[in-house]
Amino acid sequence: MKVFFDTNILVDLLVPVRPSADASSSVLDELVKNRHEIVVTTQSLLDVYYIAQGYSVSKTEIDVLTAWLLNHTNVRPIDCFDLRMALEDLNPDYEDSSQLSRAEGERCSVFLTSDKNILARGMDTMLVLTPEQFVERMRAS
Repeated sequence: MKVFFDTNILVDLLVPVRPSADASSSVLDELVKNRHEIVVTTQSLLDVYYIAQGYSVSKTEIDVLTAWLLNHTNVRPIDCFDLRMALEDLNPDYEDSSQLSRAEGERCSVFLTSDKNILARGMDTMLVLTPEQFVERMRAS
């Protein structure tokens, strides 16, 4: 299984008070244990720095997660094709559209997010799930 982590999932891993933090940690543990592929974008890694610092997460903690992600996940850039696809998308959130395009380009089977706008969109090419929904599916199988 190939699972795309939206930026908010990475923030969950650093900020335990967020509503999806426990579920996001459980998803990460399960995917690593079963050696599934995790995809994140370079843009998400950059954004996490600013977002997590807003929650008073130390640079050291952010660096530790970033180093782990660089060593254990498939970190992919959002390329010109993704940006063009996002421009053609009728959705007003350009960042969401570019992330979804990259996930499709990587042929991910699941897009993991807690972003209500992305969840409402749905996708034909992959499942779009919250961390909680993903945990429920893991327990059911």
